[in-house]
Amino acid sequence: MNSRISKLGLSQKAFIEIIILTIILFITGNILQNQISRKLNDAAEESVSQMTADMAQLADERFMRYINTLKAASVYLEQHEEQKNNILEAINQENVYGRAGVMDYEGNITGAVVSKHDFPKLLRAFQGNNVVDYHTDGGIIVAVPVYYGDNVRYVLYQIFPRGNLTKVFGLADYNPYSRIVIQYKDGSLAVPYENFSTKDHEFWDDQDIKAGMVEVHSRLETSKAAAVYTEGSKGKYYVFGADLPQTDFSLVGYIPWSAVAGRINSVYKMVQWVFTLMLLLFACVSIYLFMAQTKVAENEALKKARQAADDANRAKSQFLANMSHEIRTPLNAINGMDEMILRRSRDMDIRRYASNIHSASTALLGIINEILDFSKIESGRMELVTAKYSLRVLLKEVVTLVGFRAKAKQLEFIINVDADLPNELYGDVGRIRQILINVINNAIKYTDEGTVTFDVGGDIVEDILNLKLVVTDTGIGIKPEDMEKLFKDFERLDIQKNCKVEGTGLGLAITHRLLTMMGGTVNVSSIYGKGSTFTIELPQKIMGAEVIGDFDADQDIEEELEDVVATSFTAPEASILIVDDNEMNCFVATCMLSDTKAKLTVAHSGSEALEFLKKESFHLVMTDYMMPGMDGIATLNEAKKIKGTENTRFVILTATALAGVREKFLSEGFDDYLSKPMTGKQLETVVKRNLPAELVHPAEKSEANGINDINALEEPGRNDSQVNKEVTVSRRIPKIDMSIGIKYCNNSDNLYKRLLGMFSKLCEANIKEMEQSFGEEQWDAYRIKVHALKSGALNIGCNLLHEMAKEQEQAGKEYISEESTETQRIKAVEYMKQHHEELMDMYRQVAQMARDMTEE
Repeated sequence: MNSRISKLGLSQKAFIEIIILTIILFITGNILQNQISRKLNDAAEESVSQMTADMAQLADERFMRYINTLKAASVYLEQHEEQKNNILEAINQENVYGRAGVMDYEGNITGAVVSKHDFPKLLRAFQGNNVVDYHTDGGIIVAVPVYYGDNVRYVLYQIFPRGNLTKVFGLADYNPYSRIVIQYKDGSLAVPYENFSTKDHEFWDDQDIKAGMVEVHSRLETSKAAAVYTEGSKGKYYVFGADLPQTDFSLVGYIPWSAVAGRINSVYKMVQWVFTLMLLLFACVSIYLFMAQTKVAENEALKKARQAADDANRAKSQFLANMSHEIRTPLNAINGMDEMILRRSRDMDIRRYASNIHSASTALLGIINEILDFSKIESGRMELVTAKYSLRVLLKEVVTLVGFRAKAKQLEFIINVDADLPNELYGDVGRIRQILINVINNAIKYTDEGTVTFDVGGDIVEDILNLKLVVTDTGIGIKPEDMEKLFKDFERLDIQKNCKVEGTGLGLAITHRLLTMMGGTVNVSSIYGKGSTFTIELPQKIMGAEVIGDFDADQDIEEELEDVVATSFTAPEASILIVDDNEMNCFVATCMLSDTKAKLTVAHSGSEALEFLKKESFHLVMTDYMMPGMDGIATLNEAKKIKGTENTRFVILTATALAGVREKFLSEGFDDYLSKPMTGKQLETVVKRNLPAELVHPAEKSEANGINDINALEEPGRNDSQVNKEVTVSRRIPKIDMSIGIKYCNNSDNLYKRLLGMFSKLCEANIKEMEQSFGEEQWDAYRIKVHALKSGALNIGCNLLHEMAKEQEQAGKEYISEESTETQRIKAVEYMKQHHEELMDMYRQVAQMARDMTEE
């Protein structure tokens, strides 16, 4: 046996393999032919289906043409009832295949006689509907209502006898081989094609054709038109159909398979045979190459290596998470102690140092949080939070953090800022701060002596500033072969030389990804041993005409401390109406604006505000959005109907600060928008912007608050996401942060204490109202009261109560939302019932804390 096998030459083996390959190719060819035929039929079905949709639209337009003719005549009949017969005659002359008539509500008929029993849908026209109805013997009737005032007085109709249906509603064929008919909803034939005969009846009664039509009607449940390939005793056909949307009719028909796909399939068969022969020829030439090739399976060692690499990567990510968490814990303590210094100290130098600590720790905490979310960064799910920001403040924060580090290494840190750059920009200030800190820190780390220079410039194109940030150092530089690894995750360059340099190798990778998300770029040039230059270009939208001016980080701190306590203007001749159902919100707003000397009037509801507007005119109306009864939008709409409000400016106040909300309120007709809780500076800015210019006067220096009234610096860069992260540190322990509360009281100790007193005083009354709404399951009213509690809690600086109220409010929103399912509403109610008592207890605890703070 072995000798016989050995006698088989290589050519004999190749011949056997060719035979086997030929059989495989033949089978594959047949399978391929069937697959292509199926694909061809599917494509043809789609083409015929599209043709059917077009024909259905044409048929529907024919019905609508007669409806529109009758509607036009009905309008004329409403105004000229005495010309009823003339109108009917005109309709009959316009279409000789139909007969027109008029029926009143008692059944009296003028013109063509029709039976309500034959056409039962005719009575729907007396309800104001357009009607198309069909009767096997009577034909098709088209009817429209004729109004007399708001009531239907007559029904004007036109009936087309069965013998005329093909002439009126018959459709032209798709091609000479197709046939198209119109059926009524019960399947009875309404409009046949020309020369419809007994053979046609036999065709439609064929079982294969009926099965195809059943599939067509099944597909019409999800599509406006459908076509199905059928094959049976009658031959190969495509049957098709479409519903006429404004009638009870369906369009159906058929077309032979050969008329659509026959010729294409013949060409395909010829191409397939040629392709098969070419494959055989190719097999003969390449058989020896096939014999030399072997399929290599992935070996076990490679699988183990891959598994080890995956495990190492997961361990690396877990290590980063653990390390970041451990760093974040003491960092929170540092931040908390620094806030206590800001609250208690009156010494200006100490407060400035504390402000620098706060800026640095806040930025560092943001970086640590990003490392904790590294898995989200890797998956590309990082989100940008864009808002208006000050370029001067951003640069001050960055320089404050990195400047100390440069001094510690005895490096000269130089910053050059173009004084003509716009100061007010729009973008994600937190991400930009992170980018700059990453790049500048990187330059400081790899520079042992010399300078680190930070140049800030840019070009303005329309309303976009192409911000150019250049960081140049005299450090060790980068080798040319390492440039491509610069922005890769966890890559450290020239490790032997830089073994003492700290870092994870993640900063530049995050920088590159952030810039890509924001439409920016980063380019690097370097000479190894002499230094590197990082050039960042980032487009930012310009939000104001103010320029950054001469930049001095230390001087900016002094100016900010003076700015947060100064009243920028007075307007004694101005009258302002404040509308808010929350007593605390009204109290805060009036206190913040008291230094402007404007006449302030308070309304606690939309209806009360309308009464004030009817009695006197106001230059500015500032209204809350979410109020019981009449919300802010409804109040605006009614207010604009009142005489004398033509020149009144309307500003919406809302605690909703999501993307797109501002645009929504401005489109409703408001002149401006302000998110709550607001600082005194923010409130004054909006008021000043919306008052007539002639009423606004610069404040005298003597009217400004003294520096000793400050109890906390304004916290730059603090947003809701930061508040949320801080809350999670201690979820169920209430705390009133005075620095936050005083910030929203225009940095006034007296105003903040009065606000605390009012919060505690209104507690039981508010709880009583919430308990009543909760007990009666009036969830909309309950949601509005919880919304007010959410704002009030943040006004006094209690983040925990603010977050709990926010979650309860969100459940209320889900319950009343029209888009919520019944299951979602049930879960929302369960959530509110589960957390109501906890929220009330927390409210009482915080109110007692506020009461205790006012008594100190």
